[in-house]
Amino acid sequence: MVGIVYAGQIELAPFVKKYTDVLDRLCISYDIINWNREKENAVCGDNIYTYGEPLERYANLISKIKPMINFRRYAKRIIKSKKYDKLIILTTQTAVILPELILKKYKNKFFFDYRDASYEYIKPYQWFVKRVSKNAFSVCVSSPGFKKYVGEGSNVVLAHNFQAKRCDERKLDCIKKKPGERIIMGYIGVLRDYDYLKKLVSHFGADERFELHIYGCGDDYERLKKYSKDFSNIFVFGAYKEEDKYSIIDSFDMICYNYPYSFVNYPAIANKFYDGIIMKKPMFANSRTYSGELINKYQIGISLDEDDEDITSKLYNYYTDFSAEQFAENCEKVIAKVAKDDKKYIEEIEKFVR
Repeated sequence: MVGIVYAGQIELAPFVKKYTDVLDRLCISYDIINWNREKENAVCGDNIYTYGEPLERYANLISKIKPMINFRRYAKRIIKSKKYDKLIILTTQTAVILPELILKKYKNKFFFDYRDASYEYIKPYQWFVKRVSKNAFSVCVSSPGFKKYVGEGSNVVLAHNFQAKRCDERKLDCIKKKPGERIIMGYIGVLRDYDYLKKLVSHFGADERFELHIYGCGDDYERLKKYSKDFSNIFVFGAYKEEDKYSIIDSFDMICYNYPYSFVNYPAIANKFYDGIIMKKPMFANSRTYSGELINKYQIGISLDEDDEDITSKLYNYYTDFSAEQFAENCEKVIAKVAKDDKKYIEEIEKFVR
């Protein structure tokens, strides 16, 4: 029997489906141990163990310690009771609170799913992450930019943030606006880093050639909505249902895949990257990030420096000049590579659970 452990809400971790799909297909029993930090909308099931204790999304490290210890006790108690043969450890945060299990009892008997950088700039933390990776049966990373943190071992595979069925449902053509029509730049996702979002709103709000459509909730939603009221071409729609995501993206002409440079943001590849190539929407990214470098490399959008003062004019010129046919072809090439990587990832999961 396999135990899947995640120090977060399982319903907010779509990547868990990669594992459960394989386990279900191979008729292998499993449990999910997770932590519902909001005490609502919890996923229920006979094989789902949910610990409930509130914790703010962006709580500081000190305030996280006691709740993390409490979840650790909860998870350890279940793992000890159920005596799982193998563990799937989702994210570094989960690994950090269960070191004696994964480095001793479950050495070479756990699959380590690495999703985000956090404190790897601290040498002891970076050493711990590499040790966890070395002791894992397999390690998956959601971006090639993370390989330097887990090490370049033979047990490392790439795990893209997308569901394979979406590729089967993808759009094949890119529909480009006619000259003179307003270009809809769409942002979809969690709203955070208010100052940076405000800066983007200011850029697009001052250029009537664009509309900026913002979908998503987060700590900065209310402030951003209030600030955006001063601009007639900025629309902040708020939360959306996951099942509506692709119809929303289909209403965009470009996707605003633009995050400010930071240690955490630089190496990551967000879901928007896959949304863009699946829905055939050119992406606007930050050239200071790894994803921005990829978007330029594969010619599936444009990456600009976050401090550029002439962002909207460069975006307008890009959109006016790009070839929709060549762009769609470039997207298909990236999708083919992603599908090949995903096949290897699924095969690695199968090898582990068997």
